[in-house]
Amino acid sequence: MTVDLQSLLSLEPGRTDALDWFIGSCLYDGGIWQSPRTSDGIHSIRVLEHASDELRVCGRIWEIDQSLHTFWLELKRDGDGDRFAWFLYFDVIETSARRARNAHDSHDKPEDVEWRAKVVGEATIQGDKLTIVPSSTRVLVQDMPDPEPAEQEERHRPRSRTKRSRR
Repeated sequence: MTVDLQSLLSLEPGRTDALDWFIGSCLYDGGIWQSPRTSDGIHSIRVLEHASDELRVCGRIWEIDQSLHTFWLELKRDGDGDRFAWFLYFDVIETSARRARNAHDSHDKPEDVEWRAKVVGEATIQGDKLTIVPSSTRVLVQDMPDPEPAEQEERHRPRSRTKRSRR
């Protein structure tokens, strides 16, 4: 019996934990985020398609540091089984903050927007969860800033010694 995406990934406000976890896992597996738990929840979603075999959504997701990022996720069943191809676009590149914020509302295709990262892979159903197939993730474009060093790494970094002028 094949499981449908509508039962796996709720898009109801306040019930998007599975979608949040899946996007975080995609970003982690693609090396964009430091951990699959980097997300602090879905801020908003625009549903383009939500059927048993296909999902197309875009929206905004919080990072744990309270920065807000735009995403576009497309999932499609690959054949008759419980295997899905996924494509995740992440973090809009725009000329202004307002245009970046509104990019997911003003376009109908992710190809119409410039993205900092594009990640693709396969997923399968394990239990009642959509999980990434190991070694299937490929990063097609990555123009992301280098992550900040972890707090622990910062403590062990030697401090620069600069002379202070006395007045």
